[in-house]
Amino acid sequence: MDETFIQRKHTAAVVGSMVIPKHCDPKTVYTPKDIQTDMLSEHGVNLSYMQDWRAKEKALQFLRGNLADSYSNLPKYFYILEETYPGSVVKLKKTADECFLYAFVALCTSISGWQHCRPVVVVDGTFLKSAYRGIILTASTMDAARTILPLAYVVFDSENDASWKWFFEQFKQAYGERPSMCVVSDRNESILNATSIVYPGILHYSCMWHIWTNIRSKFKKGHLQLHELYFATARSYTLDEFNERMSKIEEVDPRVKSYLYDIGYHRWSRVHATLNRTWTMTSNIVESLNAVTKDARELPIFDLLEYMRTLLERWTNEKLLKAKGTFTFLGAKFNKELDDNRTLSEKLRVRDSTDHIHIVLDSVKRNIVCLENKKCSCGQFQLEELPCAHALAALRHRNETYENYCSPYYTRESLLRTYEMSVNPLPDESKWNVPQHILDEVVKPPTGDKRQPGRPQKERYKTYDEIKSKKYKVSCGNCGGEGYNKRSCKNALKKK
Repeated sequence: MDETFIQRKHTAAVVGSMVIPKHCDPKTVYTPKDIQTDMLSEHGVNLSYMQDWRAKEKALQFLRGNLADSYSNLPKYFYILEETYPGSVVKLKKTADECFLYAFVALCTSISGWQHCRPVVVVDGTFLKSAYRGIILTASTMDAARTILPLAYVVFDSENDASWKWFFEQFKQAYGERPSMCVVSDRNESILNATSIVYPGILHYSCMWHIWTNIRSKFKKGHLQLHELYFATARSYTLDEFNERMSKIEEVDPRVKSYLYDIGYHRWSRVHATLNRTWTMTSNIVESLNAVTKDARELPIFDLLEYMRTLLERWTNEKLLKAKGTFTFLGAKFNKELDDNRTLSEKLRVRDSTDHIHIVLDSVKRNIVCLENKKCSCGQFQLEELPCAHALAALRHRNETYENYCSPYYTRESLLRTYEMSVNPLPDESKWNVPQHILDEVVKPPTGDKRQPGRPQKERYKTYDEIKSKKYKVSCGNCGGEGYNKRSCKNALKKK
């Protein structure tokens, strides 16, 4: 029996060392079944599934080290981050008995770039899949190219009021508080409580998609009609449009109107918002960041934090190159939006009213544009802070260009300034010069249960709408036509 154990141990170690290169990138899917196939085809060795599974575990252990040791590496890693990126805010919090609680990272490049983006902070959390589990929270904003700028990332042992409060305290230390700043998230009570304590002066808005998923689960009537109506209502540019669509919602299900009223129209409706958050109506930018880091959430905490840093390093360099290759006044997506509005403006007629007020006529209605106040009666000009079709028609009538009527947060200049501070690579770990008192610091793994036996969950549970949005096309096995299968195929009879 002892010989069998020793042989099994050596087999796992030898095969594990052979497949290490296959596991370097967390995005690479290389299963025990793949190991089994490769070992048989390349070396003529037929291994059982359990032998291959143990080999994979050995390979990951060789590559990533002991999971518990990963926590003890955090003090020296945070020291090197502070030395390499002066002005960054990195924090580590432990319990009284030296167990890990929280880790916060906001690099100086994000802190610098934040000043050139609209002060809208989108926050969300997602679960980790390593043995000690936990939560990773991220805060992001949108840059002048309408792409994601990660502001901070933090790992918690668990998500609760205390952890979110600690997160926002560190975030405030790193980023302070700016005029017209707001937070967008799902309707997590812990986020609401934390922002009200740490940022009592800023507004909190709710992701309109999460509100819709709540409507679906609470009310079982008229979902098909409500879906289109609700999102149109949330995106309305004028109060008249909003009230008209809200009346239609009430006709379908009065309970939905009451529910939305109780939440507060200002939290999810564009036209009722007291601060202008323009296109940031959902927490989708953080959801997208979660999707990018999905595979990295299996890594030990040290490797996870380093993965986030290298992601920020790569994104910063790529976006700076794109910004330098942008030759329009606005970022690419905002420039396309402007071009679409310009196309619509070509069919409009303009009549002067005063020096700065113009009446813009189309075949259906007339709109009043005030260029001095950057407003249009359609509501789009002031809420998007980009000239609408009516404003562009008025500007063309005056032989005036659009540059002075766009938000400065949309310009190429802002984009270049956002990424002007690069994220330099960290030196190799063998070159780290860390004081002894940092090396002596003890960080134990978090207390609580480790991951339960069985295959870990890879993705969060999808809502009905997310599943339904993936439109699968039915095709016929006989003729290849779409929209029917071979049982209902009419062409099958003709072939006979």
